Amino acid sequence: MPAPHATAATELKPAVQVSPTRLTSLPISAYSTSLALDDDAVYLLTNHAAYRLIAGKPAQGIRLELGVGPTLTPSAFVFWSEGGIWRAPKQGGVTRRLAKLAHQPQYFVSSGEAFAWVDQSEDGVYTIQTLASNQPRVLVTSPGEIRALNMIGDTVYFAQRPSDDSWRLGLVHIGDGKPEYATERKGRAPALLAGTDALYYYDLDQSKVLERSLDLRSEQVALDHFVCSPMFVTSRIFCACVEGLFEVSKETHAPSVLVHDRPGTIASISANSKVVAWTVDVGENQLAVDMLPVAGAAAQ
Repeated sequence: MPAPHATAATELKPAVQVSPTRLTSLPISAYSTSLALDDDAVYLLTNHAAYRLIAGKPAQGIRLELGVGPTLTPSAFVFWSEGGIWRAPKQGGVTRRLAKLAHQPQYFVSSGEAFAWVDQSEDGVYTIQTLASNQPRVLVTSPGEIRALNMIGDTVYFAQRPSDDSWRLGLVHIGDGKPEYATERKGRAPALLAGTDALYYYDLDQSKVLERSLDLRSEQVALDHFVCSPMFVTSRIFCACVEGLFEVSKETHAPSVLVHDRPGTIASISANSKVVAWTVDVGENQLAVDMLPVAGAAAQ
């Protein structure tokens, strides 16, 4: 991975650096997990359990067969297991099946209590689906790859590859199921679409973070000559690279260092108005979850 900028690692290193809080360490691959936050805790979702993480307290594990690509809504974990889509209350309680679904999705996304998922059939066809009256409903069908799902309100955003050397952004409203597409472009499709006020994605070919309007009609550069993968966007842009974790202002586009030159590779990031948390690959089948308060957040 290239450096963020020729001088980023040195010029941006702060004089005083706050050390992150380590929430947990587990003998699990960092790349087989995902992170989610609510107002009270960080959640680490693994294949066989969900861990509720709070600074200064032991990790609270809930045994669930979450499998691949679960999501967290405000009230529950949503996941696929044993031929169905399931909902498990995040505070514990009865897990119930929402619908039958024979084929395992690639992963789920959610907004509020609504959710959708992307699936690839045995013959290679991609679909985006949601639930309607407890039945799977297909919103988008594509012979080309669909990736990088993000759900904002009742709209699912995605990157589609119409051909091997082109890609385009798309959206579909879960209410009417009518896809809309931006203009095709050449190069590598984004691996992730982040944000809620706009779509943010990292252009690997140009080392840029681009900001796309939610109607897909306009785009501008949010950050130039800077590696940002993985990333997460709230009121700030959080970027990981080999040097560490950076925070970028949407107004000034100026990055500042949060974590610099710590052991391990950052695998995923999640944040809210209070904290930013991330998983770290600290060795073979070994992860850690770290956390820092967001600048300007009220003390907890």
